[in-house]
Amino acid sequence: MLDGDVLCCYNNASYQVEVNGLSVSFTIAPGYRDLRHIVRCREQRLFEFKAVGVLDVRVIDEPGIHAVKLVLTEKPWLRLQLSLGFEVIHGMAVVPSRSLQQTPPA
Repeated sequence: MLDGDVLCCYNNASYQVEVNGLSVSFTIAPGYRDLRHIVRCREQRLFEFKAVGVLDVRVIDEPGIHAVKLVLTEKPWLRLQLSLGFEVIHGMAVVPSRSLQQTPPA
């Protein structure tokens, strides 16, 4: 938490790490549902993502996986995963299709 005297829902939570000149920062403002993710190599920005009004942020709780899933609206989502590199996967919720053909009763 960036400000220890402020309630967590109105505070900014930040995760930052730097290894061999590659830095990653991930900041969430829960009260506003905003987030910002930046990857830099020394002074050069390689990737930046900002989202406002995110519905949910879910930590992927699997062994060896360092990732979060961002639920942007009812259907679109984004998964950010850190490993030796970084990976961004964007998806849309899949609505189950209904068969147009009815199977006649036996």
